[in-house]
Amino acid sequence: MRGRMALALAGGAAMLGTMTSSMLFAAEPKPPMVPTSKWNMDYAPTECRLLRTFGEGKEQILLQIARYDVLDRLEMALAGPHIPATDEKQAVSVSTSTVAEVPGMRAQGFAGMRNTPATLRFSPDVDLPKALRGDVAAGKPTMLGINFVRRYAIRLDLGAMANALAALDKCSDNLIASWGLDPVQQRQLKSGPEPVESPVSWFRPDDYPAGLSQMGMGGAVIIRLLVGTDGNVQKCEVAKAGGDKAFQDATCEAATKRARFRPAIAADGQPVASVWIKRIDWKPGGAFFVFR
Repeated sequence: MRGRMALALAGGAAMLGTMTSSMLFAAEPKPPMVPTSKWNMDYAPTECRLLRTFGEGKEQILLQIARYDVLDRLEMALAGPHIPATDEKQAVSVSTSTVAEVPGMRAQGFAGMRNTPATLRFSPDVDLPKALRGDVAAGKPTMLGINFVRRYAIRLDLGAMANALAALDKCSDNLIASWGLDPVQQRQLKSGPEPVESPVSWFRPDDYPAGLSQMGMGGAVIIRLLVGTDGNVQKCEVAKAGGDKAFQDATCEAATKRARFRPAIAADGQPVASVWIKRIDWKPGGAFFVFR
């Protein structure tokens, strides 16, 4: 069951407009779920993943916290029962022991299938790690609260996060070094690579994989571009993807051919090689959409 969960995670009115997300998602408080496993550090080829299970049997939840960027940006996901499916990303209220509500959190629910549980996948976020590290700095174990649409509410007792975050940081440094970059230098950048033109201009209608547009097929690809000191793309790798592999190939081919950047600037003010990471959505019959 746990293996299937991990796979599932790998692959109104004016009055409402004035409410906070915590008011919108208010639900009856429930006892926190306690961990039923230790933290597991998964050294995946393109990202670092912290995994831990909570509860038992049919009520078991798997939590994944992943990082695939040079920035301290985390992507969180849950797999388990009762998670409501949504057509798109929705605002979600997330809290920790020291932060009443992590700002700007969004997530999308996906229905379970015969061999996989339902999942709740959060957008990558820079405020989530700040909240978790705030708990560590305050010497408090983390109680993670999540309130989503249709009164879905859950609390997870994560415990002390210092060692888990340290393991994630070490894995991330090793991953950055595998890209040929200095982790310390990358953490101290004054600025990262910036596209000279909008990434949307890199993609043209005839780039759409042959036949897939007519079939109404789309895909999502998170690419990692290694940008040199001259602003040229030295390498394109796929960090994550969904859909036909043809979308991965088309994304890297177009980006490598047309993308130009202002290079990253190191702490000493000099240009330095770094990476640029974005999600590219391919949608038949419409424009390409580029997401952070």
